[in-house]
Amino acid sequence: MTDAALKNSEQRVQPLNSGTAVAPAGVGAGNWDDIRLFLEVANNGSLRAAAERLNVSVNTVRARVARLEEARGTTMLRRTSRGVALTGAGRQLAELAANLGMARLGAGGGPADDVLVKPGQVTIACTEGLGTGWLTPRIGELQSRIPELSISLQYDFDLQRDRSHWADVGLSYHPPANPDLIVAKVATIHFMLFASPDYLRRNGEPKTMDDLIGHSFVEQSTTGYNSSMIDLLIGADRAREAVRISTNSALTQAWAAANGAGIALLPSYTRAITSTVVPLALVPHMRFPVSFFYHANAKGSPAVRAVIEWMRDSFDPVRFPWFAEHFVHPDNFPREERENGVVTLYEHLADRISRKGQ
Repeated sequence: MTDAALKNSEQRVQPLNSGTAVAPAGVGAGNWDDIRLFLEVANNGSLRAAAERLNVSVNTVRARVARLEEARGTTMLRRTSRGVALTGAGRQLAELAANLGMARLGAGGGPADDVLVKPGQVTIACTEGLGTGWLTPRIGELQSRIPELSISLQYDFDLQRDRSHWADVGLSYHPPANPDLIVAKVATIHFMLFASPDYLRRNGEPKTMDDLIGHSFVEQSTTGYNSSMIDLLIGADRAREAVRISTNSALTQAWAAANGAGIALLPSYTRAITSTVVPLALVPHMRFPVSFFYHANAKGSPAVRAVIEWMRDSFDPVRFPWFAEHFVHPDNFPREERENGVVTLYEHLADRISRKGQ
């Protein structure tokens, strides 16, 4: 179906249910998954946007909302020139659900296996950096633990965004404040300054903080990330050209630094997965706790338990000391790290690009 056809079909949803509008007395009427899907539509103001967000068809979204309306005996959405909007009953449900918290909507309903955002699939939300640099090489291990389910690993470049409404399990530097979520710290990520050996040969290695002035930097700049870190290191009055590359992607930042574009503030474990960059001798480093979260009503779900156990294993500070609370310098990382399941990244791609540029 073309985009135009999708748009036209979406605008024909008024009314989704022709029943008499009755103000909802609570959130009990209707399937929990249908309510969460309805909230996705409400948040996006569009059936199509919600369908794309949840990776389902527009017809599925329309049918699920219609089923919710039938269960509640009221019209929840109305058509607008830009998509859909909430009716009074729809707004009341959305507000009530938000106040109660998404996890509470499922309380007392259905078996533990029926609490996943999408049946047959476990959805994991995390930052792009942790996802690509650390979890992706271990995704096969998780798959072996839950072979009956598909795995959806979703990245969000807004580190402060609340992803709890569409994720079964999340991993974040800024866990949501929803009281119906179970939140627990899983690791400490230590950040240091890194650069490629080629960059240091061409520009010299800074030995003091003052030596950083005049060097080029590759900066990660995105919502929820402290984009002023470079200012803290060399001053807010730095020359504009000090930041040669700015990106919202941690992967782009790492690759740019690996290919000599400049100095980058990267997790200390970067040294454990690639030799294309080396840590600078400068002592200052920064540390940030990382937590996982999941809905309290999913505590008994075997799939959610499997993901949590996999995350704990993936960030085990005994096997991987760079995730411990105390700082371990990369020079002191254990030599047997590869035997512990560390997978190297960037090596061949970054090295080939560097050689071509020489």
